[in-house]
Amino acid sequence: MVGAQNRPGVRVVREARAERSGFTLVETLIALVLSSFMIVLVSHTFLVQNEFYATQTLRAGAQDNVRSATELLASEIRDVAAGGVVVAGARTLTIRSPMTVGILCDINGSSNNGDVMTQGGEAAVETDEVAGLALRIGSTWSFVNATWGSVNGSDATSARNCFSNGADTVGARDDFHRLTNLNTVFSELTPTQGDAVMVFRETTFTIRQSQLDPTTLALYRQPYSGNAVEFATGMDTTAQFQFRTIGGSFVDSLTSELSNVDAVRIVVETLEPAPTGGADDVRFGWSVTVPLRSVR
Repeated sequence: MVGAQNRPGVRVVREARAERSGFTLVETLIALVLSSFMIVLVSHTFLVQNEFYATQTLRAGAQDNVRSATELLASEIRDVAAGGVVVAGARTLTIRSPMTVGILCDINGSSNNGDVMTQGGEAAVETDEVAGLALRIGSTWSFVNATWGSVNGSDATSARNCFSNGADTVGARDDFHRLTNLNTVFSELTPTQGDAVMVFRETTFTIRQSQLDPTTLALYRQPYSGNAVEFATGMDTTAQFQFRTIGGSFVDSLTSELSNVDAVRIVVETLEPAPTGGADDVRFGWSVTVPLRSVR
């Protein structure tokens, strides 16, 4: 009788069992360490990329916010004429900018009423924002606050009156309009035919605490006799206006020589809280110098 150890079938089973043996404890520990290292490396890379993306998104948002605000502000400041700067403070700027400018082509009623030709006529005037009239005598403008209702007159005969004085009215009837109460408005001046007259708006810009985010400052715009509207948020304490007079340098406020201001600089630095996982706040500095092209 042959022993069990010499049976071919038994030997095959033992060899198969040897081949199916698992990892040793040391091999398992090494695999766990390597897997953990790879997980930490991938997670760290993901977090760094996520923080970078969040920071760049905040920075782009801050840049867009500042640029859009300063572009809007610059568009209104650029056309300010000599004498149009009313308040020039580091945090407050009040300006008078033209809505339309025309020539008095007819004066009647002892200079109290005048017919004026302006491009687009009354339709080109945002009547709810009218702050007053300005009369140009020589090289200077004299500004007087008045509502549109107090100076708006009928234009039924304006084109005909101006035509009688040599104005070309062909195809431009709607460009002629009547202004009333001129002697009352310009109490110390006497408007005459040929004088330039301006319909202007008065706007105040202020930098103060934001209502949307009280931890930062904001830029507000307030029309004459209107409410202030916050249209740029997230500024830090360095935000300010600066002013340059003809032949001078920039200063952060002026109480005299306002009629000589020929440029306004807007200095803004935005502040955004650090993104999740970030260590520092996101800041973006921006400065725009706006020459007043109508001053000289």
